[in-house]
Amino acid sequence: MAEKSTEQLALEGKVRESERRFKETAEMLPGVICEADLDLKITYVNKKGLSTLGYSPREFEQGVYIHQLLLEEDQMRAQQDIKNVLGGDFGNPAEYRLRCKDGGIIDLLVNTAPITISGEIKGLRFCIIDITDRKRAEEKLKESEARFKSFFNQSPIGIALLDENGSISEMNNAFRCMFVAGLAACHGERSLNVFDMLNFGPEAKKALDNGTGEEHDGWFDGAALRGVERKTGESGLLRYFDWHLTLLGSASKSPKTYLVQVQDITERKEAEDAALLRAQEETQKARALVVGLRKEILRNATFQAMVSRSQSMQKIFDILPEVAQASATVLVLGESGTGKELIARTLHELSPRKGRPFIAINCSALPDTLLESELFGYKAGAFTDAKKDKPGKFAMAEGGTLFLDEIGDVSAAVQSKLLRVLQEKTFEPLGGTAQVQAHVRIVAATNSNLTDLVKKGKFREDLFYRINVLSIKLPPLRERRGDIPLLCEHFIEKFNGRYEKAILEISKDALELIIAHDFPGNIRELENIIEHAFVFCKGPAIQLDHLPEDLRRGMPLMAEKPLLSGIKNFDELEKVFLENVLMETGGNKILAAGRLGIDKSTLFRKLKKLGI
Repeated sequence: MAEKSTEQLALEGKVRESERRFKETAEMLPGVICEADLDLKITYVNKKGLSTLGYSPREFEQGVYIHQLLLEEDQMRAQQDIKNVLGGDFGNPAEYRLRCKDGGIIDLLVNTAPITISGEIKGLRFCIIDITDRKRAEEKLKESEARFKSFFNQSPIGIALLDENGSISEMNNAFRCMFVAGLAACHGERSLNVFDMLNFGPEAKKALDNGTGEEHDGWFDGAALRGVERKTGESGLLRYFDWHLTLLGSASKSPKTYLVQVQDITERKEAEDAALLRAQEETQKARALVVGLRKEILRNATFQAMVSRSQSMQKIFDILPEVAQASATVLVLGESGTGKELIARTLHELSPRKGRPFIAINCSALPDTLLESELFGYKAGAFTDAKKDKPGKFAMAEGGTLFLDEIGDVSAAVQSKLLRVLQEKTFEPLGGTAQVQAHVRIVAATNSNLTDLVKKGKFREDLFYRINVLSIKLPPLRERRGDIPLLCEHFIEKFNGRYEKAILEISKDALELIIAHDFPGNIRELENIIEHAFVFCKGPAIQLDHLPEDLRRGMPLMAEKPLLSGIKNFDELEKVFLENVLMETGGNKILAAGRLGIDKSTLFRKLKKLGI
């Protein structure tokens, strides 16, 4: 055999190098690359092809043919395509279905080209993309479109597609029956513009184009919409429609398409309106029966700005006018939140000093030096930042009432100066040299036990006697639980005005929980609870979930039988309360009326109305 020339060897080397680069590249490709000889026996397949078809390299070496992989229904077409490729017509991808080794069927997009060496066709090269997922997705899409078409045409909801001007491009049968066909007098379909029907303004159109769904509902003249000629004197066929409009696709897409869904809810609307009207009438009648009683009870239980029907508070109300007329110092005792400042203001309003100032100061909230300057004022230059004279609370309350809250917390130094004012009716501003007359009525308050503080040397005994000329002790709210429903009514009325709401009541469950609470913060805590509920309540009644979480956390601690178990409305609550009062008075209605602070005729009327 003749030796190969240098030129031939170089050419063969280039061919081998080209094949090496091809196979290295093919192994890295994400698609399937394979080659076959002219007998259609696969001679090469890359890694992606091995994993896709499920064969091992050894099995390909033993012999795997193209026709073994193709489904029978695709083999005739494949033979013709291969014949065309060998004839020079190639570069046209074709779709085939192949059977993998495990029996699974996959869809492939195959691009076939001849392998030519020295101008002679030696085999075929296949570049293959697995399109199985795409084909499955297309099939599902077709199924989905078919289901949608079925739903679209059979849905009882009117559905239509609109162009960007609001004209209908497509509609289902329900929409056509509502607005186009349907009546015997209708002469075929006519053009409808939904934007015109709904009086769609620029703002609504802009919101719709921004992707915000638009909802409309209302009465429409069905005869006019259907193109029916109305006889003289006829009012038309009024129908109530509920519309929903949505932009389909992206807001930037042009031209835009809108989906409109509409339901004829005339019968449901009429039934709802009729039921609502009946309910409103019944509610108004029921409320009319209790409003008068509620107002009367609240009015009879109100003294100045204070609300109570408890016997202990009624006794305090009885003596307040007499205490107010005196000029003596008053000491108001009670836990925090029981209304000590309210008592002080009431004394001022009932006193001859009513037209003069009422000044209040919390003695525990300020340090000694600041408290002293706040009480007595100071002159310019009294200390570094004293640029000008400043009057103190005593000067500001001249001729009126000064309320000293938490007086038990003041220091010994301030106690001494307060004692001097009470004894001599004069005081001296900081930095001043002249005595200033103090024509002020003092009302002091504390939640501390001043007697114990005197024994411990923490409060001056002489000052204690000076401020304790007249004393009023307020009971805590837990000792007057019968007032809680009334106070709740009072605060509801107050906060309705502040928050511009129309809350009518507290639900039974919420009221039971409130009454069961111990109220360490007393009336102030109750007011805060009701205000908290007002922030979250959107309906006519305060519910359990509107109450503070800390209060609701105590729900399991309530008694097994709730305090107001079985009570459904305010009338029943009043009935329980009146029955308890009568039980306490041994059935004596005259004594019960006195206990309630109402006239006996009023009580008799209530008892008759409530069936007691």
